[in-house]
Amino acid sequence: MEKTDVKFSGILGIYFLIISSLLCVVTVVAVIVFQNITAVRADDTEKKVETWIKNAEATGKIDTNSFPENADYVAEKDGEEIASGINDGNEEKLRKYISQYKSNGKEKYLDGQEAYMAKKIGDSIIYIHYSVGVSGEWTAFGLTALAYILVILVPSVVLINRLKRLIYTLAEEKWRKDYETKQEMAQIAHDLKTPLTIIRGNADLLLEKDPDEDSKESIDAIISSAERIAKSVLEILEK
Repeated sequence: MEKTDVKFSGILGIYFLIISSLLCVVTVVAVIVFQNITAVRADDTEKKVETWIKNAEATGKIDTNSFPENADYVAEKDGEEIASGINDGNEEKLRKYISQYKSNGKEKYLDGQEAYMAKKIGDSIIYIHYSVGVSGEWTAFGLTALAYILVILVPSVVLINRLKRLIYTLAEEKWRKDYETKQEMAQIAHDLKTPLTIIRGNADLLLEKDPDEDSKESIDAIISSAERIAKSVLEILEK
């Protein structure tokens, strides 16, 4: 039992050590990745757009050449489009916002991590779209969550398999030990039964010779003891 406890303790100790080490590694990597994401966000498109708008309002002109690359825009004058710069996949969303703006006049609109705004610059108006998130941010979150799950799941599966093998081994050893013990007990019982049968047989022969009272009493005691021991031996064999 003590050896079994040591085996279980050793396996569990290794398991928790591996889990702790892997969690530390994943956490360190996640911190480094998200620090880089934060650094990118510190110099993100939102600040560039705000700076561009301030300069445009100060000059009263829409300078599309200096417009931030990661943002989208559509410039109109007197209801006619005069310039546009839209990244792939964003045109439908920006056009939809422009339509909504013309119907409800909402200058700023935030849809999740997507920001939309309309700014009047001089006698023109510019519609702007940009993302307040960072490219790959959700992928980083997903991979980090997956890494934490795998760090716990994989060692746990390995631990369960190791424990199952250990339990099977211990059960097999116990069964073998019990079987050997039963065989030994059966052999001992058999070894006892044979001489007891001989003793009982000889005692019966002595009774047939019509012994005196003292001898008969001793022979009866021998037979009684032999029967009692034989009964105990039979009980051992049955068990």
